[in-house]
Amino acid sequence: MKKVGFLIFVIIAIQSCGVDLDVLEYARKTINLSLVFPENDSDCTEGIIVSDTESELIFEWIDENNNDPYILHLTNISISQTELYESETTEVAIILERGATYSWYVTGKINSSSEIWSFYNEGPGLESTIPFPATAISPVSGASISQTSITVNLIWKSEDLDNDIVSHDLYFGEAKDPELFGTDIIETRFDDIPVEAGKTYYWKIVTKDSVGNESTSTIFFFSVGL
Repeated sequence: MKKVGFLIFVIIAIQSCGVDLDVLEYARKTINLSLVFPENDSDCTEGIIVSDTESELIFEWIDENNNDPYILHLTNISISQTELYESETTEVAIILERGATYSWYVTGKINSSSEIWSFYNEGPGLESTIPFPATAISPVSGASISQTSITVNLIWKSEDLDNDIVSHDLYFGEAKDPELFGTDIIETRFDDIPVEAGKTYYWKIVTKDSVGNESTSTIFFFSVGL
């Protein structure tokens, strides 16, 4: 297999009222190669990923008359660019741009041709990671704060590889499984929560990202001295 070393820019305009019937009949008789893959009008996901921007696809067709060598005509519709690939067999591997729409057909020697098919070569999928569970910064879990404290500022740390954290929910109270205390908190802190001396408080954070992923921290606790 070798790639023919030139590019062809193709613009095809078809007007039904101006097509010669003899030409159509000739074209019909010469369509004797059957395309197999990639399928017509398909969203192709079967390619081998080469990079973030490219994938390799194996084009396949059938020819009962063995009219090799073949020329595969491949047009990147997105940029109106056509390239030709020569093959001695009825398949050829081609590296394509991901996220682009293509049309293709195959010709052989002695007036043999296929239909023209088109497909979309799927681009990179949307990937999203779940936020890491939040960690307590202040008070650290298990801490004992001053008995003179009448309020507490809860501070935590939250991280996400996608950097798309949008908000947090705070659960807080004297129960070991605390109830919801605040929702859709943008900052990584919640200030001036009333507390009383001699009591133990429990809290946890639910971290939410822009695509709906959530993570829940462990339950932290602290006590207020007597």
